[in-house]
Amino acid sequence: MIELKDLAKTYRKAKEPPVKAINQVSLTIEAGEMVAILGPSGSGKSTLMNVMGLLDRPDSGQYLLNGREVQGLKEDELARLRNRFIGFVFQSYHLLPRTTAMENVQLPLLYAERSDYQQRSEAALIAVGLSDRMNHFAEELSGGQQQRVAIARAIVNEPAVILADEPTGNLDSASTAEIIDLFRAQNARGTTIVLITHDLEVASMTDRIIKIRDGAVESDEATARAAEVSR
Repeated sequence: MIELKDLAKTYRKAKEPPVKAINQVSLTIEAGEMVAILGPSGSGKSTLMNVMGLLDRPDSGQYLLNGREVQGLKEDELARLRNRFIGFVFQSYHLLPRTTAMENVQLPLLYAERSDYQQRSEAALIAVGLSDRMNHFAEELSGGQQQRVAIARAIVNEPAVILADEPTGNLDSASTAEIIDLFRAQNARGTTIVLITHDLEVASMTDRIIKIRDGAVESDEATARAAEVSR
């Protein structure tokens, strides 16, 4: 599903030394995997997510999404690919506060010009356990509930890949476990999940951990959970 070959990205600011956010990264994430990209603050993991999510372009290297080379595409082509293939979940939720849960979830469908946006958004909110909160404003929901809305918004277009950047960073341990369970349920339906985190405990709830440090892949290993599932 995702294949990166010698990917590099350097940020430059006037009068400051260049920063290699991504340094010759090569990795493959197969369709249907649930993977964590683990690293401390400043390790390059969020930059890597932005590149995988077609929000930023690498300086060099090759990126294939579902077998298609993407780094040479125009902005409108990248936007169409994002809308079709990728769902995003962020630590700060990125919900419109004075808008209902239903309306927040409908946004990707409106951009995609889907006529069945009402049915799809209802189904997505039911899938994340918010059938009784559809018409609540985002600001009326708890942190865990807001993240559920964000996940519903990410899955409503039935993307092939969900990229989640520190999705449990603002949540307590109970809400964290619930959110990871939602990702697992979506993964069981065939969606590829890439979870960006600095938390080893959260990463260990996935099937594979790719550790990033100083913009480079430090290790790439299956988790104990993956071993248990394969037995």
